[in-house]
Amino acid sequence: MDSFKAMLYTFARLGLLFLLDLFGMFCGAVLFPCIATLIPASSGDGATKKGQLTVSGLKAFFTDPIVGSVIGFVIMTAILVFIFYDDGKKHAAYEEWSWENILVVLVILLLAAFVPAIFRESFKESATMTVFYNGLYYPLSWLCDGVGTGLTRTYRDEVSGGFGLPYTVAVLVGNGIQLGLCFAAYVFSFMLYVKRHPVILKAKALDNEDEAEDDE
Repeated sequence: MDSFKAMLYTFARLGLLFLLDLFGMFCGAVLFPCIATLIPASSGDGATKKGQLTVSGLKAFFTDPIVGSVIGFVIMTAILVFIFYDDGKKHAAYEEWSWENILVVLVILLLAAFVPAIFRESFKESATMTVFYNGLYYPLSWLCDGVGTGLTRTYRDEVSGGFGLPYTVAVLVGNGIQLGLCFAAYVFSFMLYVKRHPVILKAKALDNEDEAEDDE
């Protein structure tokens, strides 16, 4: 992959990351709780004495913002992993595979996702920025102290929840897990593809020999 293609690929995957952030927010904060509207209302504390979940408990589960955040995270991660898995197969087929390039791209994506989180404290009084941060990092809010569990939740309304990690640490851990799985999927996809098409490895070996001869 030449430098120009690598740059286009990086921008494309960067845009994809932020779009999937928003899609994860939509699934977890809007779509998933809508399922609760299909559940009839019920009285009770949510569980029987035997620990069996009642209808009201199930409804509370579907509308729990922390659960919605986890759902958004899982959906976002699954799509990202699938796309990078497909990238590994395509790059192998077109002999553009390079784990070094992909690793650089993933580091750039991690930094791009992390940098906005650093400035969150500077926008505490802005309602617009509150919605922006709560929406952008909604799929990761289950890792921190409950920030972002409601899209319009103000910083004064923060509640305990999730794993309680500091905000910036939660972003690093959450996106790090996602991108680490993407890297593993990319490498695994390539290894699986060349196992089925070993001629690719022979072609790469010949290219390396040609480059070595040119250097001499």
